Amino acid sequence: MLESLQRRIESDGETERRLDSNRGPDAERRSVVATPLFRLGRAIFGGILALLAIDNLRNLDERIEYARAKGAPAPDLSVPGISITLLLGSVGVTLWRLPSASAAAVATFFAAVTPQMHDFWTIEDDAERQQEFFQFLKNGALFGAALALARLARRHR
Repeated sequence: MLESLQRRIESDGETERRLDSNRGPDAERRSVVATPLFRLGRAIFGGILALLAIDNLRNLDERIEYARAKGAPAPDLSVPGISITLLLGSVGVTLWRLPSASAAAVATFFAAVTPQMHDFWTIEDDAERQQEFFQFLKNGALFGAALALARLARRHR
Protein backbone atom coordinates (compact mmCIF):
# COMPACT_ATOMS: atom_id res chain seq x y z
CA MET A 1 0.00 0.00 0.00
CA LEU A 2 2.74 2.48 0.94
CA GLU A 3 4.75 1.61 -2.18
CA SER A 4 1.77 2.42 -4.38
CA LEU A 5 1.24 5.66 -2.47
CA GLN A 6 4.93 6.57 -2.95
CA ARG A 7 4.67 5.87 -6.71
CA ARG A 8 1.58 8.11 -6.91
CA ILE A 9 3.37 10.92 -5.05
CA GLU A 10 6.38 10.60 -7.39
CA SER A 11 4.12 10.64 -10.46
CA ASP A 12 2.35 13.76 -9.20
CA GLY A 13 5.76 15.32 -8.54
CA GLU A 14 6.77 14.96 -12.18
CA THR A 15 3.58 16.74 -13.27
CA GLU A 16 4.16 19.56 -10.79
CA ARG A 17 7.79 20.00 -11.87
CA ARG A 18 6.64 20.46 -15.46
CA LEU A 19 4.08 23.03 -14.31
CA ASP A 20 6.69 24.82 -12.14
CA SER A 21 9.07 25.10 -15.07
CA ASN A 22 6.40 27.12 -16.88
CA ARG A 23 6.11 29.64 -14.03
CA GLY A 24 9.54 31.17 -14.42
CA PRO A 25 12.53 31.81 -12.12
CA ASP A 26 10.50 33.48 -9.35
CA ALA A 27 8.33 30.41 -8.75
CA GLU A 28 10.62 28.96 -6.08
CA ARG A 29 10.82 32.23 -4.14
CA ARG A 30 7.03 32.31 -3.97
CA SER A 31 6.93 28.69 -2.81
CA VAL A 32 4.47 28.00 -0.02
CA VAL A 33 7.09 26.00 1.92
CA ALA A 34 9.14 29.18 2.36
CA THR A 35 6.33 31.18 3.96
CA PRO A 36 6.20 31.98 7.67
CA LEU A 37 2.66 30.61 7.94
CA PHE A 38 3.74 27.25 6.51
CA ARG A 39 6.68 27.13 8.93
CA LEU A 40 4.37 27.91 11.84
CA GLY A 41 1.94 25.22 10.71
CA ARG A 42 4.76 22.68 10.48
CA ALA A 43 5.99 23.63 13.95
CA ILE A 44 2.52 23.20 15.44
CA PHE A 45 1.75 19.96 13.57
CA GLY A 46 5.14 18.34 14.09
CA GLY A 47 5.69 19.69 17.59
CA ILE A 48 2.41 18.37 18.97
CA LEU A 49 2.93 14.98 17.32
CA ALA A 50 6.48 14.83 18.73
CA LEU A 51 5.07 15.46 22.21
CA LEU A 52 2.55 12.65 21.70
CA ALA A 53 5.33 10.30 20.59
CA ILE A 54 7.47 11.22 23.60
CA ASP A 55 4.49 10.63 25.88
CA ASN A 56 4.02 7.19 24.31
CA LEU A 57 7.67 6.36 24.94
CA ARG A 58 7.61 7.69 28.51
CA ASN A 59 4.52 5.61 29.31
CA LEU A 60 5.52 2.64 27.24
CA ASP A 61 4.30 -0.09 29.60
CA GLU A 62 0.80 1.43 29.69
CA ARG A 63 0.73 1.89 25.92
CA ILE A 64 1.87 -1.69 25.34
CA GLU A 65 -0.83 -3.04 27.66
CA TYR A 66 -3.50 -0.94 25.96
CA ALA A 67 -2.33 -2.16 22.55
CA ARG A 68 -2.33 -5.74 23.82
CA ALA A 69 -5.92 -5.29 25.06
CA LYS A 70 -6.89 -3.97 21.61
CA GLY A 71 -5.33 -7.02 19.94
CA ALA A 72 -2.44 -5.20 18.29
CA PRO A 73 0.19 -7.52 16.81
CA ALA A 74 3.40 -7.93 18.85
CA PRO A 75 2.76 -4.90 21.06
CA ASP A 76 6.12 -5.25 22.86
CA LEU A 77 7.78 -4.46 19.52
CA SER A 78 5.15 -2.58 17.56
CA VAL A 79 4.35 0.09 20.14
CA PRO A 80 7.94 1.28 20.65
CA GLY A 81 8.63 0.94 16.92
CA ILE A 82 5.63 2.93 15.76
CA SER A 83 6.17 5.53 18.50
CA ILE A 84 9.76 6.05 17.34
CA THR A 85 8.49 6.28 13.75
CA LEU A 86 6.10 9.04 14.83
CA LEU A 87 8.83 10.85 16.76
CA LEU A 88 11.33 10.81 13.90
CA GLY A 89 8.68 11.76 11.36
CA SER A 90 7.28 14.60 13.40
CA VAL A 91 10.71 16.08 14.13
CA GLY A 92 11.58 15.79 10.44
CA VAL A 93 8.38 17.59 9.43
CA THR A 94 8.97 20.31 12.02
CA LEU A 95 12.54 20.92 10.81
CA TRP A 96 11.65 20.16 7.16
CA ARG A 97 14.49 17.63 6.96
CA LEU A 98 13.87 14.72 4.60
CA PRO A 99 10.33 16.11 4.50
CA SER A 100 8.81 13.54 2.17
CA ALA A 101 10.12 10.60 4.20
CA SER A 102 9.25 12.38 7.45
CA ALA A 103 5.67 13.06 6.41
CA ALA A 104 5.38 9.49 5.11
CA ALA A 105 6.55 8.24 8.54
CA VAL A 106 3.81 10.29 10.23
CA ALA A 107 1.25 8.95 7.72
CA THR A 108 2.46 5.41 8.40
CA PHE A 109 1.86 5.90 12.12
CA PHE A 110 -1.73 6.98 11.56
CA ALA A 111 -2.43 4.33 8.91
CA ALA A 112 -1.14 1.58 11.22
CA VAL A 113 -2.56 2.78 14.52
CA THR A 114 -5.95 4.28 13.72
CA PRO A 115 -8.00 1.26 12.60
CA GLN A 116 -6.47 -0.96 15.28
CA MET A 117 -6.73 1.35 18.27
CA HIS A 118 -9.89 3.30 17.44
CA ASP A 119 -12.13 0.50 16.19
CA PHE A 120 -15.38 2.25 17.09
CA TRP A 121 -17.42 -0.19 14.99
CA THR A 122 -16.69 -3.01 17.48
CA ILE A 123 -17.80 -1.13 20.61
CA GLU A 124 -21.29 -1.57 22.06
CA ASP A 125 -21.30 1.20 24.69
CA ASP A 126 -22.65 4.36 23.03
CA ALA A 127 -20.42 6.84 24.89
CA GLU A 128 -17.25 4.81 24.34
CA ARG A 129 -18.15 4.18 20.68
CA GLN A 130 -18.66 7.92 20.14
CA GLN A 131 -15.33 8.72 21.81
CA GLU A 132 -13.48 6.18 19.62
CA PHE A 133 -15.34 7.46 16.54
CA PHE A 134 -14.09 11.00 17.12
CA GLN A 135 -10.54 9.75 17.81
CA PHE A 136 -10.76 7.82 14.54
CA LEU A 137 -11.88 10.97 12.67
CA LYS A 138 -9.15 13.10 14.29
CA ASN A 139 -6.50 10.59 13.29
CA GLY A 140 -7.98 10.45 9.79
CA ALA A 141 -7.58 14.22 9.51
CA LEU A 142 -3.97 14.01 10.73
CA PHE A 143 -3.33 11.19 8.25
CA GLY A 144 -4.67 13.41 5.47
CA ALA A 145 -2.48 16.32 6.58
CA ALA A 146 0.59 14.06 6.59
CA LEU A 147 -0.23 12.89 3.05
CA ALA A 148 -0.62 16.51 1.91
CA LEU A 149 2.75 17.40 3.46
CA ALA A 150 4.37 14.40 1.78
CA ARG A 151 3.00 15.55 -1.55
CA LEU A 152 4.11 19.12 -0.99
CA ALA A 153 7.58 17.94 0.03
CA ARG A 154 7.91 15.97 -3.22
CA ARG A 155 6.92 19.05 -5.20
CA HIS A 156 9.47 21.34 -3.56
CA ARG A 157 12.59 19.18 -3.45
